[in-house]
Amino acid sequence: MKKLCVFVLTIGWMASVLPVSAQAQASIQIVKPGDRRNVALGELEVTVAITGANVGDGYSWQIFIDGVPQSIVHNTLTTRVRMDKPTGPRRLKAVLYDPQGSEIAANEILVLAAPVENHDPVFNRAWFTPFMAVFTVAILALILLGLRVRPRAAA
Repeated sequence: MKKLCVFVLTIGWMASVLPVSAQAQASIQIVKPGDRRNVALGELEVTVAITGANVGDGYSWQIFIDGVPQSIVHNTLTTRVRMDKPTGPRRLKAVLYDPQGSEIAANEILVLAAPVENHDPVFNRAWFTPFMAVFTVAILALILLGLRVRPRAAA
């Protein structure tokens, strides 16, 4: 009887310490930006995919940049964070929390934050098509004029 009581107490203790099976199935993955990708300095949109839990049902998630916590997200799968320092690879970590605030899943990626120059296009695409149409008509007109003038000179 004593062994049965110890067994029941052990099972009860394990059930209280171990997470619920639904929580064990939950996972989070950073979808955007991709792992080991270059990102621009400034505002960065982070998108996650969560399976086994609904963010609207009390679950929440948080982004960490190099271990520094950013905003906690409750109702959406995207958030915006600031990347201000171009100091080599940066670690982005997404952590999923259950309704009680306990961490149940995490995913970490590396990104390279760097300044991105804004390049103006070499030519204006809106004017390219009309310009090429006028250019083509002018070349055809010169060719036709050349064919028309040539026989007169030979005669």
